[in-house]
Amino acid sequence: MPGAIRRGKKEAGRVEQRTQRRPNGAPAGRQSGPLPARPQEQPGELPRRPLTKAQRRAREAAIQERIKQKRALEKQQQKQAKKLAREQQRRRRALEKQRAAQRRRQAAAAQPGALPNGVTPQRVSRTQARRSRKRRAVITAVLLLAFIAVGFLLSVTVLFKIENYRVEGDSIYTQDQIVAAFGHPVGENIFRFRLDDAASQLQQKLPYLETVKVRRRLPGTVVFFVTPATDSYYIDQNGSALLLSAGLRVLNTAGQAADGLCRLDGLTPASPVAGSTLTTGAADVDALVSTVLTAVRASGLTPVTEVDFTDAYELSLNYAGRIKVGLGTTAQLDYKLEVVKKTLENEYFTDTTTGTLDASDAGKAVFKPA
Repeated sequence: MPGAIRRGKKEAGRVEQRTQRRPNGAPAGRQSGPLPARPQEQPGELPRRPLTKAQRRAREAAIQERIKQKRALEKQQQKQAKKLAREQQRRRRALEKQRAAQRRRQAAAAQPGALPNGVTPQRVSRTQARRSRKRRAVITAVLLLAFIAVGFLLSVTVLFKIENYRVEGDSIYTQDQIVAAFGHPVGENIFRFRLDDAASQLQQKLPYLETVKVRRRLPGTVVFFVTPATDSYYIDQNGSALLLSAGLRVLNTAGQAADGLCRLDGLTPASPVAGSTLTTGAADVDALVSTVLTAVRASGLTPVTEVDFTDAYELSLNYAGRIKVGLGTTAQLDYKLEVVKKTLENEYFTDTTTGTLDASDAGKAVFKPA
């Protein structure tokens, strides 16, 4: 009996302990019965309403925006941290290089033959030496070109003005006439004109100048070297004469032939202009005329009063107006003229001898009296 009483007391104690752990008096294990009621609203407080869909979407959007801002801030902080780490690393490498260079200088200064600054002379390779030479050559060329350009600009703008003129040689024209035809007055830059163009212009304006050379004498003198032109040949043109110089320059297009001039037959000038060189419009005919007249002058055969170019294969000339000399073609022309000259020097030929001398075969001259 006492044992049963004791067991009853123990059971009562266990039930009381379970009841004390659960205020609502629910037994241990899975909770059963109705859920606990929501807390009651306080007096004077508005009743809570459930959120609408728009409010929920706005709240979610605000939450997402805060998340994005937080992530962007984190990324920016990470970038700054990486940049700071790279800068620190760069500074460490620069400091290490400085320390290494200082150690090398100290080590080099301790070696015999080192330079005062502690740097040991380095051997230059062939490639480096070649590149250095090329670099120096390019720099020198550029400086030289710049110097030449500056000098040229100064010479054509500021320096070397024409101060005076000088004419050397014989001429029928006065110095004032030559300077006026030159066309470049005193005070103009001496490099403003081309020498060849100036000489050509003078010959065109002043036909009786056989040759003209224009030269500069620095700092400011222009010199004209001239030789006079004289009437040597003429071509009949319907009652007037086209007068030519020894160099076949046109001196006058409508002049009168003086006694002793050599007449050129069989030629038709093409638009002759005073001061220009005679041309027939055919290059082969011009070359033939120049060749024959040059050979006649070189032979010393005088006086020749006529040269006939009508037939290039039957060339002829008239000696002293009394003897017609047949030359044939230009083959061995110098030799033919030499034979003709020696033949005419024979005592058989007098001042009254007339006839025809055939020298068309080189080395032989056959005379037929008139």
